[in-house]
Amino acid sequence: MASESNEAGEVPALAAEAVLQVSEEIPEGAEEVKGYDFNDGVNWDKLMDSYKYVGFQSTNFGLAIEQINQMLDWRLSQEPIREGEVEDPEIRANTKCKVFFAYTSNLISSGLREVIRYLVQHKLVDVIVTSAGGIEEDFIKCLAPTYLGDFALKGRDLRLIGMNRIG
Repeated sequence: MASESNEAGEVPALAAEAVLQVSEEIPEGAEEVKGYDFNDGVNWDKLMDSYKYVGFQSTNFGLAIEQINQMLDWRLSQEPIREGEVEDPEIRANTKCKVFFAYTSNLISSGLREVIRYLVQHKLVDVIVTSAGGIEEDFIKCLAPTYLGDFALKGRDLRLIGMNRIG
């Protein structure tokens, strides 16, 4: 089937019929999923309050912070010199940990998307590993905001009113 260009930015009718469902209005007072924007500076009260809207479990949050700080602070100069390694003190002091950041697609749908953006924007990670799902959910997040819901809601019932669930 040949695809036609759509300069108006409208969704092609075939795609709309196959995928899109007319949505009911979002209930008044529904909380939008959104993370803290570190580009506004660090306000600790607002940062802690923002976790209410992240939509992700933070069970090991403190341990994660500790591990991240260890990675950011590490230098090769802290390690004993092994046979065959570079001995130059300046090179060893400037050799940092290479930080790999891997994530699953649900992190993009949550308010942690803004945190990931900040980490990349400020070069706090060296390598990103994700799946096609991460890219797909980022695309979805660009189309419209997501909202906090109740995990007990049935996906079928949500679909009938034009809403979709993640997770």
